[in-house]
Amino acid sequence: MDLARGLLYWRGMINMKPHIRLSLMVLSSALLFMATPTAAQTSASYMYRLSDFSGPVASLWARLAVDPVKNEVYTLNRSDSVIQIFNDTAMQIFDCGEDLALASSLDIAAADDGEMFVLYRSPAATVRQLNYRGELLNEIKIVPTGRGLQNFNPVYLDYKGGSLYLADAENMQVVVASVSGEIQRSFDFRQQLEVQTRTALKDQTLRESQRKRLQDKLAALGKADMTGFSVDTNGNLFFTIASLFVAFRATPQGELEEFGTPGGAPGKFGVIASIIGDKEGHIYVADRLRCVVLLFDKDFNFLTEFGYRGEQPQNLVVPDDIAFDERNGRIYVAQAANLGVSVFSIKHD
Repeated sequence: MDLARGLLYWRGMINMKPHIRLSLMVLSSALLFMATPTAAQTSASYMYRLSDFSGPVASLWARLAVDPVKNEVYTLNRSDSVIQIFNDTAMQIFDCGEDLALASSLDIAAADDGEMFVLYRSPAATVRQLNYRGELLNEIKIVPTGRGLQNFNPVYLDYKGGSLYLADAENMQVVVASVSGEIQRSFDFRQQLEVQTRTALKDQTLRESQRKRLQDKLAALGKADMTGFSVDTNGNLFFTIASLFVAFRATPQGELEEFGTPGGAPGKFGVIASIIGDKEGHIYVADRLRCVVLLFDKDFNFLTEFGYRGEQPQNLVVPDDIAFDERNGRIYVAQAANLGVSVFSIKHD
């Protein structure tokens, strides 16, 4: 039927007068152009580095957090044992740390009211709650219970929706606790991935190449660890495994999805580190080896990347931790070589 209609259409066009035929063809092309949606464009523009009145503030792989209300940026500069606070124009307004034993600190998270949480290596799984001036409010000892959590030793910390999220990179375990230290739930992602991989290997329709990849993945999981961890405003958990060249998103219930392909081309993973997600579902992944931050949409489609090793202000050198300012659409990127924290504006058109 569609073919017959098409033949009649073109027969009618041929029999028309030339000027009428031309007008209809122009009109049809215009309508087709108007009806075709344009692809969304994502761009990242370099703005500046976090600074004080003397210029950019040096730091080596600082840990980052953004106050969701005031949009102030907290940096945990572990090499100098100091916490620095910057306003939303990237100027330093305060620092603290002399009495906080920050040499043993691991990560920092921002609360909803200007307070901070700092995770410590010793004693293990200890979180200190600080006010906006770095004064100690409370010390929280996280004591997880349950199978396999006896040796829980977290190195990553995040805070969302009134809960603390602590991640043990070596054991690939996550514990969620209240600010008073009560355990709410936990995840053992290594065990979960091993079970999923073994289940996939039982599929008799697998090609040999697919089976080989799954077998290699299963063997590698035993020695793999997390190289980045965060939680978005919707409660989704994100983490990366650099040795597998893969990143993961887990629902608040722990259902896992993975994405990523190794390589040196745009959109591919080299040595990936931190990962974050924004409220719209976009995902940002720092790649230490390729010296870029990659952006993906909620369906894991690659959008763009920025950074690239070099000496220009917009370049990055071994980017590691990243944090996102939802209100202003800015991403903060901590890097090596004492280059401090670079700030980029992200636009999704």
